[in-house]
Amino acid sequence: MPLHTDILDHIKVAVVVVDTSFEVQYLNPAAEDFCCGSDEYFHGRKLQDLFTGDEVSPDTLRRCFGDYEIYTMREATVTVAATGHRSCANVAVSPISDSQLLIEIEPLDRILSISKVNEMRSAQVASQQLVRGLAHEIKNPLGGIRGAAQLLQQELSGPDQTQYTDVIISETDRLRSLVDRLLGPNQSPCFTAVNVHEVLEQVLLVTKPDQPPELDIRRFYDPSLPAIHGDYDQLIQATLNIVRNAHDALSEVENPVLTIRTRIEHQYTIGDTRHNMVGHLRITDNGSGVPTAIQNQIFLPLVTGKSQGTGLGLAITQTIVGVHRGLITCESRPGQTSFDIFLPLALATTRKAI
Repeated sequence: MPLHTDILDHIKVAVVVVDTSFEVQYLNPAAEDFCCGSDEYFHGRKLQDLFTGDEVSPDTLRRCFGDYEIYTMREATVTVAATGHRSCANVAVSPISDSQLLIEIEPLDRILSISKVNEMRSAQVASQQLVRGLAHEIKNPLGGIRGAAQLLQQELSGPDQTQYTDVIISETDRLRSLVDRLLGPNQSPCFTAVNVHEVLEQVLLVTKPDQPPELDIRRFYDPSLPAIHGDYDQLIQATLNIVRNAHDALSEVENPVLTIRTRIEHQYTIGDTRHNMVGHLRITDNGSGVPTAIQNQIFLPLVTGKSQGTGLGLAITQTIVGVHRGLITCESRPGQTSFDIFLPLALATTRKAI
């Protein structure tokens, strides 16, 4: 085949070549990954065996042969036939001879995800800075109120009078506790090599008394996952908040299921840093889901979908993950809510993303 396959094999964009019958002649490695099959397997098969839908179909692309026309589509929805996975991608189709078309597919899901995550992180950082500033300003007058109440209590003669100063002191202490939680972890992290599976098992043990009846816990641990570079206690706190939220969401489900998965992700970008490897932890429940109105705000302080919630648990989790130079995301719909945490591995190298 008159193609520079040695060059195409190193291109990161998915490249597919078809003939006039729309039979597959070539897939580069990026296309093999995208289509979930090898060049050898798909060779000679129809284009419809690679993609379903109208965006990349013989009816759409046939004019490229007749008129020697270049076809492009931005942010098209491309459906992989083998898996049914729908991906947002830029598509470019060019005739490279009278008998062959070259189809280029550039997936945009990861780029759009990074852009969305960066916007979310910026909003979270701005919100956290505002909340921390307000919290510090609130703590000073609270100290004064508590001190004044203690002095006043010393001047009062009986319990009938001091009961009111007791209320002032106890409520002041409650507010100080709330402010401290808004400020996040009050100790600097102690980074060591942490086995994330030990963290997860400890969290499941701690939360066992609060588990919904008949809870089905499904573990899919990757035994090859290296240690996480992190603070053991803080990572327990971060995952504890997620698991407790899952328990609340599962409390009224007939067949509650909590699924925990771990695996390695290669060449993963967090912020402006490309990591060779990161640890990926996913916690999924089949509860009612996060209300749509707050899905983009659930990591902000004081945002909650629970009537008795404080809106601090996930904000603290996000703070802890951020301190570990990691990333946390959430996808939710009725019947499935997943929290994904990405953390750099202890021995992995990093570099700035270009």
